[in-house]
Amino acid sequence: MNTSRNCGSFVSHFTNPHMLLTVLKVKLAALVAVAGIDTAELQSPSTELVSTLQKLADDQSAAQKAVQEKTTGPDVNKSFNDALAKIKELASKNDKDAQYTLAHWGVLSNSNVNEIIDLYRKASSQGQVLAKVELAQVLLQAFPQDQERAKEAVTLIQEGEAGDNKLARRLLANLYLAGAPTVGIQQDVQKANALLEKGSAAGDGEATLGLSQLYASGVPGIVKDDQKSLDFLIKAADQKNAIALSTYAARLFDGDPTTGTSKPLVQKDPAKAMKLFEDAANGGFAAANRLLGAIYENGLGGNNKDLKKAVEYYSKAGNGNDAQALFRLGNFFEAGLRNGTDDKAEVIIQQNAKSALDLYRLAAQNGSAEAFYNVGVYYETGTVVDKELTKAFTFLLKAATSGIPQAQFRLAGLYQQGGGVAQDPIAALAWFQRAAAGNFAPAQIALGQLLETGGGIGSPEFAAAALQYEAAAEQGVPLAMLRLASLNERGLTNIKENKANPNLARALAYADLAVDASNSAEIAVKYRDELKKNMKADEIAEAKKIYDSKKKPAAGAAAPAAEAPASKSTPKGSTKKSGGN
Repeated sequence: MNTSRNCGSFVSHFTNPHMLLTVLKVKLAALVAVAGIDTAELQSPSTELVSTLQKLADDQSAAQKAVQEKTTGPDVNKSFNDALAKIKELASKNDKDAQYTLAHWGVLSNSNVNEIIDLYRKASSQGQVLAKVELAQVLLQAFPQDQERAKEAVTLIQEGEAGDNKLARRLLANLYLAGAPTVGIQQDVQKANALLEKGSAAGDGEATLGLSQLYASGVPGIVKDDQKSLDFLIKAADQKNAIALSTYAARLFDGDPTTGTSKPLVQKDPAKAMKLFEDAANGGFAAANRLLGAIYENGLGGNNKDLKKAVEYYSKAGNGNDAQALFRLGNFFEAGLRNGTDDKAEVIIQQNAKSALDLYRLAAQNGSAEAFYNVGVYYETGTVVDKELTKAFTFLLKAATSGIPQAQFRLAGLYQQGGGVAQDPIAALAWFQRAAAGNFAPAQIALGQLLETGGGIGSPEFAAAALQYEAAAEQGVPLAMLRLASLNERGLTNIKENKANPNLARALAYADLAVDASNSAEIAVKYRDELKKNMKADEIAEAKKIYDSKKKPAAGAAAPAAEAPASKSTPKGSTKKSGGN
């Protein structure tokens, strides 16, 4: 019996956002409750422990079914608290598996590390092998500089491997691969390889996957061998390792690239890839469910576009705490999801900003930088929550330090205005610079304006400002083109002997480009026409040459400066927009 898995899709009515979110939260709570506790891996567990875990799993499954069927099911919070009380009682009676279970749940819920260690020690002292291995991991992660605890961890791993624990075997192999001389482990690739082969022969798909990765990269003592790597990958997939299934499926989906005259090792086979993705998804691998969601959302690999299936797979991945899937579901609720574009289009998910925010929060809890950004924008703008700039600053800072240019740009604005943080022009400048370096046009314009005016940070730097405007103009932003036209008209891009040196030809060229990029916006047309009145024929002809050299096809024109592109590594349009200066 594996009490850590509950089967069945919970997505039945996509138009009901509260139902979807309720079940997501139920499932996430369930993961904290029983994840990783597989009684098949326990050595003769007590009948009371098994029945307690089984009842908890049954109640959680019944609760999910009740949500689907719109009936009343068990209270999962009460079920968990009842199970917790019973397991605590068993642990107090020195039940080693109950002590292990409490420690394992404590790790998942970030409980006090010393209490977790104490529980693991009690269980491992009675020979609970899983407790030994997990205690070793806690000691290595929580006290990386403590040599005594590191030595204890290595001893526990070695004892776990001797007890035929597959995780301990892989951990020991990793120690031999990296070498840890301070705790008595010298680097020995052959010993690592032998341990992984032992695990692979025993049916451990993760050990087999490790062998595939070894031969894929090659290390001293193991010659890089793509064919061997593929063979082990396929074997790991046959052993139902979810990551191997998904990795092999991804290669089958597109086929390996051709290199030189040699044939690709993996030929394109989308149908077989889909079967493997399904196997990985059924094995509980959240990323495989997310990939299937993307496949059906976009109609990839010869599959018909099916938004209902996409939502179903994204939801399954969200149940597995997949941050990207939760984020994508948030996108759907933020914008709404319809099958078709006309008035008769089927509504799959109703637009619901509150539900979107809840999903973004879940995605942020699971490490999505883009989700931190979106939650920050909700608080900054006061969308479905009270406007709280201090909270906005906290979320945007997290996203900004993770490299999201939009977040860096908004964070700079908060520093500039003193919103949710003490006003700091120097910090604002630094964050504008980081966002501009990420080729984010609104930040390039904002930074250009700071440099052009001095902006309380020093003397104007016109040439540096022009470089920022040029970078934004290359992205088709009309405002950047007008700023360049103005600098050239005033002669500030090429100052000689402390005197302005106007370049009306370049000014007119940029003004014409701004007219094109803005679809003949009134302000751009008016500026161009006023400029042209005072120019000579030869200057106008020169402007035409410059314009022709810089003109891009109409299809390449970008959105106005006030609209930000989607965050990198997120689907287009999936991130909330941020305004330009």
